[in-house]
Amino acid sequence: MPARQSATFYECQHVRPSGKKCRAIAIRDHRFCYFHLQSRRGYSAITPAAAVANGATAPAPQSATITLPMLEDRTAVQIVLTDVLRALAANQIDCKRASLLLYGLQIASSNCSRLDEIGYLHPVHSLELTPEGEEVGPLVETD
Repeated sequence: MPARQSATFYECQHVRPSGKKCRAIAIRDHRFCYFHLQSRRGYSAITPAAAVANGATAPAPQSATITLPMLEDRTAVQIVLTDVLRALAANQIDCKRASLLLYGLQIASSNCSRLDEIGYLHPVHSLELTPEGEEVGPLVETD
């Protein structure tokens, strides 16, 4: 019977907004697990309704755009909630759009796992820079 070779796997290097690291196994020859590899393909940005209503084709100024990260933990939901409320207070988005976003955040919050709050994920104490300049968690080898 041939000896079993030990395979080396690496953990996903994604760091969640809460500062904890994903512990899923990374896809071979990639830094991230399947979920985070797919989620990093692009974030959604919300353009103010006034710009859309006026037929604006140019991108909205950075200060008038809300970037939505992946809502994968309670900290991410809290960050986006703060951004939506700030944009609403500054009159950068209309009330109807804000109410729809807040409703979506309420659903996302109810879907978040309570495991995040009790330390299920590893906290990250240092970050590494990818060649593209993106901050990721340290490379961790696992069996």
